[in-house]
Amino acid sequence: MLEGSLRKWQPITITFDGPQTSERDDRNPFLDYSLVVNFVNGDNSYTVNGYFAADGNAADSSADSGDKWQVKFSPDKEGVWEFTAYLMEGKDIAVTQYSLPKENDKIWNISGSFQIQPVDSLAKGFYKTGRLVYNGSRYLIESETQKAFLKNGVGSPETFLAFHEFDATYDNGGIDTPTLNEGLHEYRAHTDDWDDRGSIWEDDDATWGDGKGKAIMGALNYLAEKGMNSLYFMTMNVHGDGDNVWPWIGPEEQTRYDVSKLAQWEKVFTHMDQLGMAMNVFTQETENDSILNRGKLGRERMLYYRELVARFGHHLGVVWNLGEETNHTPEQLKIYASYIRSIDPYDHPIAVHNHIRVTGKRVEGRPLDPIKETFAPMLGYKDFEIPSLQMFDTTEIHAEVRKWVDLSKKKKKPWVVYLDEIGHWNIGVTTDTAANNNHPMVMRSALWGSLMSGAAGASWYFGGQDVANGDMAAEDFRARDKWWDICNNATQFFRNHLPFWEMQGHDELLSNDKAFCFAKKDEIYVVYLPKGERTDLQISDGAFSIAFYDPVEGGKLYDKQNEGWKITKPNSVELSAFNGQDHKDWVIVIARSK
Repeated sequence: MLEGSLRKWQPITITFDGPQTSERDDRNPFLDYSLVVNFVNGDNSYTVNGYFAADGNAADSSADSGDKWQVKFSPDKEGVWEFTAYLMEGKDIAVTQYSLPKENDKIWNISGSFQIQPVDSLAKGFYKTGRLVYNGSRYLIESETQKAFLKNGVGSPETFLAFHEFDATYDNGGIDTPTLNEGLHEYRAHTDDWDDRGSIWEDDDATWGDGKGKAIMGALNYLAEKGMNSLYFMTMNVHGDGDNVWPWIGPEEQTRYDVSKLAQWEKVFTHMDQLGMAMNVFTQETENDSILNRGKLGRERMLYYRELVARFGHHLGVVWNLGEETNHTPEQLKIYASYIRSIDPYDHPIAVHNHIRVTGKRVEGRPLDPIKETFAPMLGYKDFEIPSLQMFDTTEIHAEVRKWVDLSKKKKKPWVVYLDEIGHWNIGVTTDTAANNNHPMVMRSALWGSLMSGAAGASWYFGGQDVANGDMAAEDFRARDKWWDICNNATQFFRNHLPFWEMQGHDELLSNDKAFCFAKKDEIYVVYLPKGERTDLQISDGAFSIAFYDPVEGGKLYDKQNEGWKITKPNSVELSAFNGQDHKDWVIVIARSK
């Protein structure tokens, strides 16, 4: 049975009849069977892994047994696609053979075809813009529009999938479990965000079971309306913070997958595609780095990656992150990355996240620098694209991003540099009403500081201090409503006013080291000027216009030719606050007159 809209980019699900089995069957359906499907359309060919699907409707039925096997495929080309599906059987075959079988090494093969129509003119999100791909540049690219993607990400709660309405999801007694909801999320504050948008759902596919899932879908709706286009979440945190997210039937059953839970996750991820919200998939965290095969690429780890790719690899905004605050060696990271690349037909970008740099810590007499130790050996590696930076000292972010942008370019594989956690573990980005509100500092040093060095975006971490809306306890995303506006102002400015993919950091053009400069020299210069500061900017000969942007208020550019700047000497201008308003930060655009 084939299901789907038969439109370019929108997923196709093919369901096959296969052996009757269950999650706990003696012959493990996840290890001892392998469904592999080859899709071909002219020069486009993809070999895609399928998976055991119980009764084929497990999200709603919570079934753990059945005879249905499925494959999901995201077509990137119009026209006729032909497919051949092979179901193979054998001890551990899922991790020993995941390519097309030999003639006699299968239970059955089934062939068919379908025709894909152009992109739906009414499509939204990634179904309109296409898959995010790495093309050798500093930003991911939307396949359909060929536009550079600038991440505007939500980085907490990392336990986003610890949602109380997912099957078999519970608090396993993690090392840092919040007390709220006994470690599980309910997101009740966002239930109405689903109700207000009921018309976008067809056949009630936004919920599962008896109307479950409205609150988590509503949370995504709210964030997307605020301009957020990426979500950071764990798919496994066993023995770690929270200890409440895993894909298995139980936290210690690491070769037995919970089919209904994963089908319910799939509902959420599908909605993220519809919203254009990228999936920043963290496959593990520092506390459980070695839970699978003691850190080696063994049977359990290979199966874990295979199941994630098979069930969720068709999504269009995926980044596979090898781990939060990784303890793995560069050699291990390269092995993981290359294995994922070998089984992912879509070549989604691969990332990893570093430990923080702790001032004063030393190893064998030298300063401890986990950022360098994590990323330097990965420079130029063929199967690695994204350093996922964690920074303790926000004043270092601007220079650190620029460092890795430049180093990766020299290695002839430019990286897509993400900022994925900032600040002390217990603070992060505060709520709007926090007594220690740190939005001005984070806006200047982390948000604009990273973008003005060529970062491809950031995810914002909430910190562990707030027991109601901190990193793992977060329930109401409106607690940072004003912060989302500040984030959206920045990314909208870049998208609407700059050829940012052609620009790079040029702080050397400034006389004030507290300011930032991002430029395409001779054509356009952008200067971030902190409150109360002035700076000289070296520019080229010719006529230029100037405009000012308020990074807090956002909105329009203030176009004033004679206020806030003056020529100090040939090829140099002095920049100051717009209209004398030096009590606030300003973004200044100096563009060659047309």
